[in-house]
Amino acid sequence: MAVFITSIVLGLHNGALYSPRHGFDGAGHVEYVEYLYKNRKIPPPTGYETHQPPLYYAIGAVLMFFTNTSKTAQYVNTFVLWMIIGVVGLGLKKVFKKRTQVLIGMFALAALPMLNIFPAMLTNELLNTFWIISATVSTLYLVSSKNKKGIVLFSLWLVVSLILGVWTKISIITVLPTVVVAFILFLLNKKSDWKTFLITETIVVFLFIVFAAPVYIRGKGSSGPTDVGRMTSKIKNMRPLDFYFRLDWIPRVDTYNTQYYSLLGGAWNSFWSDGHNAITPFVKFHKKAFVLWSLGFILLPICLYGLRLIWKVNEQATIIIYSIGAVMLGMYVVYNNISGHYSAARLTYEMGIVVPYSFGIAGASLNKKLKPLILILLTIQFIIMVSFFWILSWWHVTK
Repeated sequence: MAVFITSIVLGLHNGALYSPRHGFDGAGHVEYVEYLYKNRKIPPPTGYETHQPPLYYAIGAVLMFFTNTSKTAQYVNTFVLWMIIGVVGLGLKKVFKKRTQVLIGMFALAALPMLNIFPAMLTNELLNTFWIISATVSTLYLVSSKNKKGIVLFSLWLVVSLILGVWTKISIITVLPTVVVAFILFLLNKKSDWKTFLITETIVVFLFIVFAAPVYIRGKGSSGPTDVGRMTSKIKNMRPLDFYFRLDWIPRVDTYNTQYYSLLGGAWNSFWSDGHNAITPFVKFHKKAFVLWSLGFILLPICLYGLRLIWKVNEQATIIIYSIGAVMLGMYVVYNNISGHYSAARLTYEMGIVVPYSFGIAGASLNKKLKPLILILLTIQFIIMVSFFWILSWWHVTK
């Protein structure tokens, strides 16, 4: 409860101080919400952010109707963060059963810096992540369904997540390979009602196509932000092969800023701290950033160890968890090979990776000797993260 309250207070405090036009394309997101509020219709898909589907912005416009300021929309992501943590908790409960593993897995996400970068901002990234994760977790329940009621209920959960996801951001399609894996696993389970399943999932696919079509057609009329298009079109070599393994950042002590030359050093810095300085002021050497970065790279091997352990707990669920992790990593590689945009080096578009991360940390806590260490590391990470992200009035992001 203390973690929940502290997290909500952090989000509300930061939302109050953070200027919504900062952040990743903040101005475009603000203008989208304000357009919906003023014109009561979806804008043409030709603006910097108006090529995006409208669901998140419509929620912001509704809140703006009651307050007459787009500032209110910034508070949405504070609660979306806990929607993410909550739905992952449902998945953890399905796999582990025990309360300890569920709470540790949820705590791992509450303390994860990358997720906590976004609550203060006006952006659809967190809501998009929520639908991707919701769809993934629904498949954990669907695969183990034995009767018609369960198949229909969890298929409904899946299709609602997919439809609302595509109306939030088109990148919901990144979860589809995991959905296919789940379908195959269900059909391989001979004790399941596969006839009901085939009929139900045919309806799911049909509904998704029908509801996704308007979003796709609208988005096809736009190439997205024109300045980004111009920038990426000029880049000939996106990421060299050594981007994925070079270690020359170690003697440089270059661990505090996003690095576009190395994945291992700082390209994932926003996963562990705030490598883009999207919230925190730019500081060349920052002790808190170093602690977060160090804790992240201690927790990562613990997570990988835990992902091995959960195979013994639930094989089918583990395959789904591995699948979403592999898809997110695969998309990261693809995006870095087709785009030189600054956001490619971040995990923003692959935040579904937090699912295997949470399950891995929870799985590692099955080891009784390791569990106290995990709790200590997560507690330190959460405290430092809150301190690191607690916006002060003199920071550049408040102006």
